[in-house]
Amino acid sequence: MSSRAWWAAGLLIVVLSLGLRVAYVEATPRAQPIHDAFDYDGHARSIAATGAFSPTLAHRRPSAFRPPGYPYLLGAVYRLTDVREAAVERRFHVGQLLGAVIGALTVGMIGLLAAQLWGGLVAVVAAALAAVYVPLVTVGTAVMSEGLSTLVSLAALAAALQHRRSGHRWRWALLAGLLAGLAVLTRPNAAVLLLPLGLAVWTGRPRLSRSALGPPAALVAVAVLAVAPWTIRNAVVLDTFVPVTTQLGSAMAGTYNDDSRRDGDNPWSWRSIDHVAAYEDLAARVSKIPEAELERRVRERAIDYIRDRPVSVAEVGFWNTIRMFELAGLQRARETSATISIPGGPAIAGVFCFWLFALLAVAGAFTARARAAPLLVWLVPVLFAASVVFLTLETPRYRTAVEPFVVLLAALAVTAAIERRRQRGRHLGDAEPAGERARTPAPARR
Repeated sequence: MSSRAWWAAGLLIVVLSLGLRVAYVEATPRAQPIHDAFDYDGHARSIAATGAFSPTLAHRRPSAFRPPGYPYLLGAVYRLTDVREAAVERRFHVGQLLGAVIGALTVGMIGLLAAQLWGGLVAVVAAALAAVYVPLVTVGTAVMSEGLSTLVSLAALAAALQHRRSGHRWRWALLAGLLAGLAVLTRPNAAVLLLPLGLAVWTGRPRLSRSALGPPAALVAVAVLAVAPWTIRNAVVLDTFVPVTTQLGSAMAGTYNDDSRRDGDNPWSWRSIDHVAAYEDLAARVSKIPEAELERRVRERAIDYIRDRPVSVAEVGFWNTIRMFELAGLQRARETSATISIPGGPAIAGVFCFWLFALLAVAGAFTARARAAPLLVWLVPVLFAASVVFLTLETPRYRTAVEPFVVLLAALAVTAAIERRRQRGRHLGDAEPAGERARTPAPARR
């Protein structure tokens, strides 16, 4: 097939994936935003009206708990669709449709990465697998920030890879930095991207020359500049330095505590500090303590807990890895999926789909194409996984940034199988005429 045909096939898959996601949204029961989605909806309504976060949503005080990337996009969509004052079910439906569009674009971005690394056939296979990969469908159509962060992170990686093959290297390095900054503004753990992105654009020789160090330095600088306006906003509104969000303390405190350690069903699983005995004094005064000050206090207590029990870090990492691979039981999968409004049926389908793709990914990891890809590509999912397994992990949402790489590896296994089948068919086709000649009697001599 020509390159134009591969691109046409990929575009068709993206369109079909959008249709599949919209169909899923329409087929699932109407839901209302809960937990994180409730905050996103509240901030988005305020942004649609005033251009700023809600001043009352977080205990009627200024807040930087939620990163701004997704709420501002959702708020813009609310304003464009004029649903700010609509019924909550209507707003949630609009948010789900936004997620469907983001999910379809993610399918295309997975295909683009595969094309950059391995060519048209793998790109089409990867896009087709991503289109039907259940966890990407269910999380992508939830009113959550993970889908947007994953899309922007993949775009940053694609820009960095393009830097390695383009004559306009500076523009791609700068674009990768901008996208990385936007990813951080959507999910702060996307900061781990800066290492592999920096390695991707560090291609000059000699390595320590000014010309070689320029692109990675510029990439990081642009990422920092992209985040800076929000950091300045936080300094003005919260009267303290908060780079992006005040979530770290809550994540640490909710995991590193004795209640979490003693949980017989889900050891070392995160819970709100409202349900942690060691934080009862702070939980009772949440509305009276400035948000940044509260984050600092709970973070310091969590760090003290880790100092007293250093092995807890390894224990948390172990149990969260178990949960990442969906080995904590189907009931756990239902419960964590329900926190982002994924019904039980699709949640369980997502578990089995993940297991199937994970097996294919293991096979794909041993292919020649996987070994030929730059190691920095595989560093991305490793760092994303590490950024959550030592804090808090609920599937499928906190695995979302890793999912595209599971799909890419699975695509390598499927592509290898397709090529083996084609090769076997060619061998059979070549052998058949020889066999026919052997069975044809020689003409009689006169």
